Amino acid sequence: MPEQSAYAILNLRKGASEQEIKRAFVELVKRYDPEQHSERFMIIQNAYERLRDPVKRAKEDVFTYNFIKGEFSFLPEEKQEDPLPDILGRIKELERQLEEQPDNPAIKPALILNYMKRSFRNTQKKLWAEAIKDWQAVLKLDPTHQRAKNNLFFAFGYLAYYYALHDLTDEAINLWELALQMDPGNIEIIHNLAIAYEQAGQLDKAAKYWEETIRYWKTELEKDPSNEYLRNCIIEVHKHHGGKALQSIPTPQTKQEAVEQYREILKYNPNDFEARYNVAATLMEEQKFDEAIEELKSLHAQFPRNIDVVNLLGWAYLNAGKFELAFNTWRRGLAQDPKNSCLRDSMARARLAVGKKLKEGGHFTQALVHFKELLKLQPKAWEIHYEIADTLLRKGDRRAALTEFQKVLELDPKNKLAKKAISEIRLRA
Repeated sequence: MPEQSAYAILNLRKGASEQEIKRAFVELVKRYDPEQHSERFMIIQNAYERLRDPVKRAKEDVFTYNFIKGEFSFLPEEKQEDPLPDILGRIKELERQLEEQPDNPAIKPALILNYMKRSFRNTQKKLWAEAIKDWQAVLKLDPTHQRAKNNLFFAFGYLAYYYALHDLTDEAINLWELALQMDPGNIEIIHNLAIAYEQAGQLDKAAKYWEETIRYWKTELEKDPSNEYLRNCIIEVHKHHGGKALQSIPTPQTKQEAVEQYREILKYNPNDFEARYNVAATLMEEQKFDEAIEELKSLHAQFPRNIDVVNLLGWAYLNAGKFELAFNTWRRGLAQDPKNSCLRDSMARARLAVGKKLKEGGHFTQALVHFKELLKLQPKAWEIHYEIADTLLRKGDRRAALTEFQKVLELDPKNKLAKKAISEIRLRA
């Protein structure tokens, strides 16, 4: 289950000031005494800490919709409590007059006043669609009408926000697009559209808006290089898209996309472990083993006790054909953590793979070295005894092979392969 939004827990909207966050926290603590509501208090405390820390808040904010701040604007005469039938009657009459006398300068201002009066009534009743029609009608008569513009823009943003919160994503997108036409540089709306299009699965459009959002954040960060919040907003977006690229169907394009996203993170945080590790892992996927080795060696120098790095470095060496370096790497890891099952499993699988490859290539003595090392890790695995027996048989040492095949039967009495091999050896003898 996804973690609840810190804003929802504290009953705040994104963009809340530090004072608002602190006030909300104090009020909730008063309501939920820590001694009587310890579990609830921990949730509140965690949400408070997430919003106070710029790094954690960036992670919270990147995929949280922005609430477009503002309010509806009306003049006192537009708020007058005229009877609604009177307003409707005047509108109908003025519309008729305008149609007959389009050049009469007195009609438009009177009609606009009554549209604004009706829209005020509709906003009070939350009849947003009707109010929007009135403001659009005003702007058709007077494209410069500021209150109608303000109200229309705020209505689009307000409704879109609540549509998005209730998963009506397509409806939210349509309204935010209309709002963006009115204010093309509004970064909060651009950011909202990036999130919404991604949720709607329209990834091309989402990518366009994410690009605009990141470009804006980068420009702002250049003005204020110490802004950790902006820095981490950028990092979180790249982490998200790098992770999505890795989780998608692996193609050269998705692998390259992942590397590019994680390398972008390293521009802003060269010590980001996750980014560096994923760059190396992706290079492994692309079979660029020498490049992966260099990345992992650097990472290992900084995090020498990280077993994941040790394990991946071992596989990088192995795939690059540097067998001894691979096994030495895993041995050093096991020296630090002797019971680590991941390292033991990697070493076992690598020994088996290398041994088989050497055996098939006719390098029987070297193959036996690997199989016998593997036997130290898995002394009761009949498969390993079988590989040793088969290698000895190919090498020409039938007596030693017979002994190993008999060990296979001791461990797996019904093993047909071992029985057949023993029969053939005795027949030839």
